[in-house]
Amino acid sequence: MKRLLAALALSAAGGACALDIHLPPETATYKPSELPGYQLVQRNCMTCHAAQYASTQPPASPRAYWEATVKKMKKPFGAQFDDADVPAMVDYLVKTYGAERGAAVPAAAVAKPVAAAVPATGGKDVKSLLAANGCMACHALDQKVVGPGFAEVAARYKGKDGIAAVAANIRSGGAGKWGPVPMPPFSQLSEADAATLAKYVLSR
Repeated sequence: MKRLLAALALSAAGGACALDIHLPPETATYKPSELPGYQLVQRNCMTCHAAQYASTQPPASPRAYWEATVKKMKKPFGAQFDDADVPAMVDYLVKTYGAERGAAVPAAAVAKPVAAAVPATGGKDVKSLLAANGCMACHALDQKVVGPGFAEVAARYKGKDGIAAVAANIRSGGAGKWGPVPMPPFSQLSEADAATLAKYVLSR
């Protein structure tokens, strides 16, 4: 009997083949809020996991729990965000999904998102746009980090209406074009700023 089971196991292992799995596009988003941490969480967290992660945490989780969770994402898991962003991210998470729910004001209650989340840049300075939106946390010039390198993007869109396409992708985000890790939307960018970033990317 043992020999038969061993033979069946070996047969199954030998017949295994790789599966080509296509994940559906990421549609879940974090709950909108006027808190500065909302844009930071939207930008930093969805590069590695879905927004459902926060909503499946224990609803009575205190601030210390969320702080430990956010810090764990940075070390040991290697999430690319500044230590200075942690307090605002924790504040948003605990007030939106944790023990301090109700302390946050929904984004619908205000006319516009908090400007402090993405500093104004005047609309033209590429370096300021890259820094303000954390682009280099997920991208490099010529190699893949979390997302593709700019040179790879430029090669794919060469000879097409690349600026418009890349600008639209920046503002809408999405998943599936470069792998399963989703890119969060940067809808707060104006079309002009998105085009400025697109021109820079395509010039690499």
